[in-house]
Amino acid sequence: MADAALTLGTSAFANYLLSTSAWTAVFIPGTLSLTVVALYARAGRLSRRLQLLWLFSLPITLVCMRWQYTDDMHQLYIYSAFSVGCMMILFKRMYIPPLMAYALTFLSLCLVNLTAAFRHAIDWNLPLETFYYGVGGAGILDALFVVPLFTAAAAAYATARLKSRSRMLVHF
Repeated sequence: MADAALTLGTSAFANYLLSTSAWTAVFIPGTLSLTVVALYARAGRLSRRLQLLWLFSLPITLVCMRWQYTDDMHQLYIYSAFSVGCMMILFKRMYIPPLMAYALTFLSLCLVNLTAAFRHAIDWNLPLETFYYGVGGAGILDALFVVPLFTAAAAAYATARLKSRSRMLVHF
């Protein structure tokens, strides 16, 4: 019985690893995000205030996420508190690098998505070895792919707009 479950979990994991949607929405952006955060941290450009903003936005994002159930479809809706925090910081004329906004938005959404998927598997008595299977399932239409891009684009636009008006920006 355990061997059958292990085989089921392994084949499901292999299918997930080979899926285009997982590569598009999870693995490529995840690798990029971890690389950006590591490079900024190594260079000493990951400020304590930005770290605190990210940490304080995680529980808000987790509390605001919700599942919607229709027929055979279970959809997760996530509110990105970090994205809103970035926009509030930019309105105060403080600079957040667009790459860092992308990376931290992705990481916060990914952590919340994985946590929600695991909780969902427990609540619905689904196999725990395949709880991750829907994470990033919509590919380029998934929030894991779209929301970090929009956050980075908004950060880049706001920065360019403020610089074009000769406004001073303070690093956050």
